[in-house]
Amino acid sequence: MKCWAACLTLGACFAQSGGQLVYDDPQNRFTFNYPAAFGTPSPGTNNGYGDRVAAIRFVRFSAGVQGGTLVWGGEAALTRGFPLLDLRAAGGLYDEITLEIFPQPVRNIILKTLEPLTASNFCVAIARERHVDPASAAFASLTLRQREVLGNVDQMGNINPKIVSCELTGDTIRFDKEVAFQAGGPRNHVYGAVRFLREPYSTFQFIRGTGGAPSTALLDQITEVVKSWRAR
Repeated sequence: MKCWAACLTLGACFAQSGGQLVYDDPQNRFTFNYPAAFGTPSPGTNNGYGDRVAAIRFVRFSAGVQGGTLVWGGEAALTRGFPLLDLRAAGGLYDEITLEIFPQPVRNIILKTLEPLTASNFCVAIARERHVDPASAAFASLTLRQREVLGNVDQMGNINPKIVSCELTGDTIRFDKEVAFQAGGPRNHVYGAVRFLREPYSTFQFIRGTGGAPSTALLDQITEVVKSWRAR
């Protein structure tokens, strides 16, 4: 009875199996497995808004102070359309939420100019600090101020990135990069896994940030969550 009540409250039902829980999308679109230790799931940032089909946060794993450690991100996200990444993992221009800075016509120009992320170019793309040239002909219709903002947003959250590891297995990439979120700021780790999907979706991703490097076991857990995603 308690389990059924929880399902109604969360809008998603889950079953336990050997320390793993199954997240069942309330709209019956997909499922995935996650460790019970991550805690209760709930709607995440911009859940269902724009090309962010679904976002799921976890009470003991996502953004906040977790076990004495400050955490950024840490949400599972299903996306459609142009592949974008949480937590500015490839800079602000590849981040769905950061792109809200720009009016739609400018956003359209940016997405037409950016190189689309794929499994084959992902590791190279997240290693770059810059991804576009604001002075190029592609942005000639923008004002000087808009081009200045464009250049700044490209680097946003992605100062002097250094790839610690980036590995492709099948359609899923697991990665860890060291980066400063702002010039002169402390170095942090942004890490996780991204799976490239067929239409109508583009990615299922789970990206997290902490001051220290993730353990291999933690990266394994995140990667298994992403690989377990299944469409209904």
